[in-house]
Amino acid sequence: VLRDPLVRFAQASVREPFDLTEQPAWRAWVRTCDDGPPQVHLVIHHIAADGAAVRTLESDFYALLRDEPLRAAPAPRELAERQRSDAFRDRLTAAGEYRRQIVTAVPRTPVSRGALLRAQAHTGIPYGAARRAAQHLQVTLPNLLLAVYAQALTATTGAADQLLWQLSANRLEPSVRRLVSSMTQWVPMLAPCDPGGPLGPVAREVNVVAVNAMRHGVYDPFAVGPHDFDHGSYFTFLPPPDDADPEPSEVTPGRIEWLPPRAYSGASFYLVARAYPSVQLTLRVMRDGYGHADVERFLTAMADLLLRTVEDAR
Repeated sequence: VLRDPLVRFAQASVREPFDLTEQPAWRAWVRTCDDGPPQVHLVIHHIAADGAAVRTLESDFYALLRDEPLRAAPAPRELAERQRSDAFRDRLTAAGEYRRQIVTAVPRTPVSRGALLRAQAHTGIPYGAARRAAQHLQVTLPNLLLAVYAQALTATTGAADQLLWQLSANRLEPSVRRLVSSMTQWVPMLAPCDPGGPLGPVAREVNVVAVNAMRHGVYDPFAVGPHDFDHGSYFTFLPPPDDADPEPSEVTPGRIEWLPPRAYSGASFYLVARAYPSVQLTLRVMRDGYGHADVERFLTAMADLLLRTVEDAR
């Protein structure tokens, strides 16, 4: 797009439908203004408008500005044909059966949805220090944060095994990681917890369970049936950039920030963990009887447990 002759942006172009069998799921125009700098206008089809796809598109855009070649990625149609091939059928069957076994292993507790609350814990724990703590426990950083989340949930609910859902997004395979398309899927796992014991053994067990779950992160949604966003708790990890500084630095005081409500659909208990430049934990809750004090208590418990883990790794 950027190498084509500049064209003026037209409102009619926004309403032009996408042919997803032949075209990318996005379009861009460069608009030239007589009295200002050029502007890039971007239209994204809903199928590609999730966070992972937008971040991939953004990195591709800057690569084009630097005149760098884009890394290879299949078209959505190619991916669909691959996942519906005979060679892929056994994998889809195993993933669907895994999902059913995990979900049915935990009795569903009726959830009444309440007001939406969003808060973010700025833990003050720098990326390098959290990464060192994960290495000390011989787990990945995402799975360390997942274990901390599970321990806090157990302390809240009293259940020893927590049904957790990870965002798999079909992006584990390098061949599809650069595809600008929404590939969001949630994969379940049972996290064994011990709120009265040390985090290390729990984190190592969670690490194994989480990796096994991700092996089944691609499944046929029509085969497994509708998704119940009120059954279990949800977790997403936002990775650091490739050039993130891994060296530990000093921990700073933490704080909790309240965020405006948004995105009323989807999971009723959902944590997003960002690792860089420091660990931030964003919790979204839509459950009746879960108020501001409960949210603050939960995030504080997570931050305190992670801080103790970081201090133990020094």
